Amino acid sequence: MKFLSSLSIGILLSSVPALVQADNGFTIKPRGRLLIDFAHVDYDLAGLSGNNNDTEVRTARFGVQGTLSSRLKFVAEFDFQNGGDIEFHDPKAKDVKLTFKLADTMFVVVGNQKTPNSLEEQTSGRFTTFLERGSVTDAFRLSRRFGAVFSTHGDHYSLSGGVFGNDVNAVLYDHEGLFSNEWSVAARGTYALVNEKGRKVHFGISARRFNGNAGEHIRVRARPRMHLSQRLVDVKNQGENSTTLGLETAYVQGAFHVEAEWIHENAVHNFHGYFVQAGWFISGETRNYNAKKGSFGRVKPVRPLGQGGFGAWEIATRFDTLNLASASAGKMDTWTAGLNWYPHNHVRVMLNAIHAKAHGAAKFGVGNTDGVQMRLQYDW
Repeated sequence: MKFLSSLSIGILLSSVPALVQADNGFTIKPRGRLLIDFAHVDYDLAGLSGNNNDTEVRTARFGVQGTLSSRLKFVAEFDFQNGGDIEFHDPKAKDVKLTFKLADTMFVVVGNQKTPNSLEEQTSGRFTTFLERGSVTDAFRLSRRFGAVFSTHGDHYSLSGGVFGNDVNAVLYDHEGLFSNEWSVAARGTYALVNEKGRKVHFGISARRFNGNAGEHIRVRARPRMHLSQRLVDVKNQGENSTTLGLETAYVQGAFHVEAEWIHENAVHNFHGYFVQAGWFISGETRNYNAKKGSFGRVKPVRPLGQGGFGAWEIATRFDTLNLASASAGKMDTWTAGLNWYPHNHVRVMLNAIHAKAHGAAKFGVGNTDGVQMRLQYDW
């Protein structure tokens, strides 16, 4: 009953009026997303065996976006997911930021936002191919922080860089300093070698320097691409500072698309990982790519359900690996097969089948983990 009431609340809040607009350029409209996950996980590891079935509200974000003038935009979005259900106390800030337009292709963004790293991270989770991003983005903590980012772009490229302090939520709930506890600098550049309708070739590079609190050591860990599973690799005490370098590429040819990333982190030890994935829209759609942002966007079905068709259908596969062997923490390889159904522009149903293999001195020892995870997604 608690889960069903959470779902009902989410649907109710998403039905607010679509847009408020004033003559002075002020506009405001709701935004948000509701993701509900179901999973079955089987463990066959040296130190962990058995299976479990679980359900969670993965994300329940509600917020607003709009304009204050022709040069100033705002976004304020908070996640009310807490322990797998929707609860309206202690919401976690996500994108809470102001965007200043300096010129036609020059912007400054101030607020809680993601650092400019990784194609997967710069692509909204609403538009990624699989339920979870590649393990390297999770393990190396490419998350939101309060900071200022300068960006510019052309028809084929994007450049961005910024300075960041702490996560706003650490300030609100853990009483940490916004800039006194930790800080980082990050930058990313992308180039679309080919940027034609139905055909894209993307390359990118990004870097981050992180400086943490005295005595609070970096931790590197990851799950086998199922949020409802245990983490199979985990290492602590990796110092207070780290440097991260990432390379990325993507290719789109009609209904077919490929994406790959490699990320290296240098802390007390050197860690690295990568993923390679490919997908194909059976129903003929193409993956939406924006060269000015260096990211992927919304997939719009050519024939939505109830409008002469059955929506968009996509199959995909991915190999993902994370290597922590330099710190005697093992290695994790994960294979994922995915099926996505887009009945309408803002609705998606996802199904992932996962097989993960733990090597060496992994957290629960060597062995396999298998699972199936499903997601119901609605955004507005």
